[in-house]
Amino acid sequence: MAEQLKKRLSRIVSISTPDDPDLQCNFFGWRPKWLQIFNNMKVFMLCFVTLGIFRGISHSYFSAMLPSIEKRFGFSSQSVGTVKAMSDVSHLMSALFIAHFGGAGHRPRWIAGGSLLVGLGFLLMAATEIFFPASNISSLATVLFTSSDKNEPLCSASRNESMHGAVDCRKRNDDHIGPLIVLGVAEFIMGLGSTASMILGMPFVDDNVQNKNSPFYFAVSFSGFIFGPVIGLALSAAFNTIYFDFSHPDFRPSDPRWISAWYLGFIISGLGTCLMGLVVSCFPSAIAQTKKHLLARKNAEAKAKEIELAKNGETGVAIVQSKNPARTVHKAKPVTLKDLPINLKRLFTNSIYITKLGGQLLSAFALSGYMSFMQKFLKEQYHLPQSTTNLAGGLPPIFAGFLGIAIGSLIIRHFKLRPKNVCLLMAASSFIASACYFSVIGMGCEKQYIIGVDDVSDPYNITGEDLCVNSHACNCIDFQFSPVCDTETGKTYVSACVAGCRGARRRNGTKYYSDCACTGGGNGTNGTTSTRAHELYVLKMAGRKSNHTGHGRSVIRGGVCPKSCPNFIYYVVAMGIAKFFMGIPMSGILMIQFRVVDVDLKSLASGVSTVIMSVFGHLPAPIVIGKLIDSACRLWQTNKCGERGACWSYNVAEFRVKLHVIVGVARLINCLIEIIIAYKVRNLSFDRNIIETVEPSPDSSKTSSQIDLVPSPEEATAVSGPAEYNRDAQRAEILQEARRKSIFIPDGVVS
Repeated sequence: MAEQLKKRLSRIVSISTPDDPDLQCNFFGWRPKWLQIFNNMKVFMLCFVTLGIFRGISHSYFSAMLPSIEKRFGFSSQSVGTVKAMSDVSHLMSALFIAHFGGAGHRPRWIAGGSLLVGLGFLLMAATEIFFPASNISSLATVLFTSSDKNEPLCSASRNESMHGAVDCRKRNDDHIGPLIVLGVAEFIMGLGSTASMILGMPFVDDNVQNKNSPFYFAVSFSGFIFGPVIGLALSAAFNTIYFDFSHPDFRPSDPRWISAWYLGFIISGLGTCLMGLVVSCFPSAIAQTKKHLLARKNAEAKAKEIELAKNGETGVAIVQSKNPARTVHKAKPVTLKDLPINLKRLFTNSIYITKLGGQLLSAFALSGYMSFMQKFLKEQYHLPQSTTNLAGGLPPIFAGFLGIAIGSLIIRHFKLRPKNVCLLMAASSFIASACYFSVIGMGCEKQYIIGVDDVSDPYNITGEDLCVNSHACNCIDFQFSPVCDTETGKTYVSACVAGCRGARRRNGTKYYSDCACTGGGNGTNGTTSTRAHELYVLKMAGRKSNHTGHGRSVIRGGVCPKSCPNFIYYVVAMGIAKFFMGIPMSGILMIQFRVVDVDLKSLASGVSTVIMSVFGHLPAPIVIGKLIDSACRLWQTNKCGERGACWSYNVAEFRVKLHVIVGVARLINCLIEIIIAYKVRNLSFDRNIIETVEPSPDSSKTSSQIDLVPSPEEATAVSGPAEYNRDAQRAEILQEARRKSIFIPDGVVS
């Protein structure tokens, strides 16, 4: 049995091992025979998807941990948006270089090198927690100081303000600049590394599979970026229940003061990305089995005029003859820096590509800003713990999007949709998604009313306000955010001091306050009643019977009063529908991008798209949207000098409208753009072997990169006359044949 297994394994190895060393799997030049078993597209896709999962973890994890990161380092939403934009700065700086040289080089190794950079960026981001201790962040130090029982500022006429230490406000507080720089550098490194995978990954897959299988492989490629965020949300839900220093504070995870152990997920993602990057580096520049199939097909269809052009040195095609004529290899001329302007001109004169790029840019801007702050919106709007919003608000839309991608790929493959049909499918999905985003504007919740914030003109200075607490000589600190809840009335007070509470005790891990002069229905007179209610509640929790028969009912405990909001379920359903329809045409979007440009421009087209969307979409979106969100803040984290940090509480109605209107309008405009593209590609097919008949264009400067080079005989005769038609038809036939065989012919060679 063992001998048979050994023979079978040897046979598999011999079949999988190509003769050309450049097509063999290797690890830094080491090419063992057993490693060649994995030299196929199925194994590559498994590794590529796993790499995408580890990279995709951060996409949702960062957004889910955004509230904790802001409060941990005292960042505003605009500051966080600036950090996230740094990855797009590195995209901008490296995209064209990677697309131009990486597209003609060893693409798996380029992807692997970029993945190692991404992993190091993740680890550097997590190291920020070590580099900048919480005690050095002034806006957070006050919260940590007053969170302990002995330092909490209760209502007291004999409070000594000097106990909190003197602060020289003449000195500018820049303690948030250091973390901002380190996180920005980490994002820059991550963006630099991820550019290679973004630009080179899909073209590599497209070049190594048959056209009819492209939708399936694209859908599989997307699965890494689908399941990665799912795992990221699961990790964030787990780590959001852990306090950042592993202590057990008085308040719960749903409290605005809660700061999670945000850095743990970045450690996991960083180590996994580095490991999978090393694995991907083992693959050759072209998958062996696929390469043999493509070369055999090309050589079987080669014609005499191709060889003749190559012998004259006019086409830039090198013919490498081997001992076996069936193994003749066609290799494109290596690209140089001089070719870049020519190739860019070929792209920018392609009207279909430019129109499609405009639609992608608009969607990128809107969705980038939305995804950056979605989890933050859910927590603020629906008053739920961060772990709950991560799972319930994140998983259903992600699974709906993946289901849409899978179904859309099957539809495109089964019905053999043409580019025109795919564009119409994209337009329909954009329209439905726009309707969903507009609909959720009305799915809000009751405002969380906070006494000491919403009933005063200046929440940062309540001493002169007409409040109950000011008539009881409590000497409350301006400004301290340590909310407490009156469970009877459902009112939230900005602090125990503002509620007039003079005593506190802890039972079963929960802190309860007593002798609160300003609670009990708001009459501000029944401090004894509140104390009795507290005792009754504590005894009830302990399972004891009480002889008290007091009339008190109010129980004051730490944290914000919970609010029920059934609209959260409707919101999740609406977003699930939107993501489902947005996912249906996803595979077709890539197929169209790769089809409307020449074969040799696929990687460069991806690079140009990345640059444009980074400069005008992903880069400014988090900053602009973050600025809009900051304008909806009603209560800022401040230190003793009044310097702002993160936002404690938002005007959620304003937050909701600003976040969703932008996406709704963008999807609606994108719908119109996709209808225009559908008209432009009405005569185009995904199969390059089919010569389409298209209408002539008044633009006489078209190049060989454009898709409408082949006019019908009638049109050619009408335009050029009978004498010119024969030459034009031959030229068009040569160019079409070269494109079909993935052979690059420079402009102006065939005349």
